[in-house]
Amino acid sequence: MTDATAPDRDRRPAPSPTLLDMLPPDRTGMTATADLRAKRKQFAAGEHDGSVPRTEIELGSVPCHVLAGGDEVAVLYLHGGGYRMGSASAYTNYGAELARSAGAEVVLVDYRLAPESPFPAAVRDAMAVYLAFRARRPGLPILVAGDSAGGGLAAAVAVAAARIGITGPDGMALLSPWLDLRCDSPSYTSATDHLFDRTTALSARTAYLQGYDGDDPLASPLRADPRVFPPTLVQVGTAETLLDDSLAFARQLATAGVSCRLETVAGRGHTWPLIEPRHPDSGRAVQSFGRFARGIADSARRHGA
Repeated sequence: MTDATAPDRDRRPAPSPTLLDMLPPDRTGMTATADLRAKRKQFAAGEHDGSVPRTEIELGSVPCHVLAGGDEVAVLYLHGGGYRMGSASAYTNYGAELARSAGAEVVLVDYRLAPESPFPAAVRDAMAVYLAFRARRPGLPILVAGDSAGGGLAAAVAVAAARIGITGPDGMALLSPWLDLRCDSPSYTSATDHLFDRTTALSARTAYLQGYDGDDPLASPLRADPRVFPPTLVQVGTAETLLDDSLAFARQLATAGVSCRLETVAGRGHTWPLIEPRHPDSGRAVQSFGRFARGIADSARRHGA
């Protein structure tokens, strides 16, 4: 996806418009700065190693890349980038690793980006894909996953499903998730990793929200009723600014009686499996994701039997 086409896609009507209309409506955004457009070009695409078959399709009128790593479980993956950058094509190698580890069909979602398409465009796109995939593969266990802003967006899918009264995902896996757009937790100042620091977070928040209330759980899932979430895996580095978001979220889920596996990895920074893919901690994180996803699939099938 390039910066020239991503935010301005001409959308056909999304599936299940009655359900999507229960979410906040799309809003007009603003033009991206030249600096942001230049940064997007650096993260617009990545080389696919071909180890896992890949196809490009549209689900709910949203472009997606599908990596066929198996049929145990489906993973709807939302990429990071502060809601302003990133693309499905840039995540194909990482998506292939997840697909192999989980024996999964991984769907990488090319949701619209801010500031051209502010909140709730990303949430509406993620939900359009979720609804379309549910209809396309009924009965297949679905895990929503994502990193950084994509982790917050994955959690927002569960919030949105509860809000419109449909079955939510079977599980959720979040890597270094951005779950609270207040950006005021202590780890914003104590973190030693500055890949996603408070200045960057505040700038991304402004571009994404553009005046919308950031306390809405669709924007800040940390403020949602934790009972809406499925069994969850949270992976976070101890050196990153979003550590406290993850700790608070895991505590909320545990207190509400929702199964949650929290993995804090010593010394690692923001989204380390993507930044340092060859580090042993990155390989262990991918393997843990695979075990969790397969466990979700087994549990879903047992309860469906």
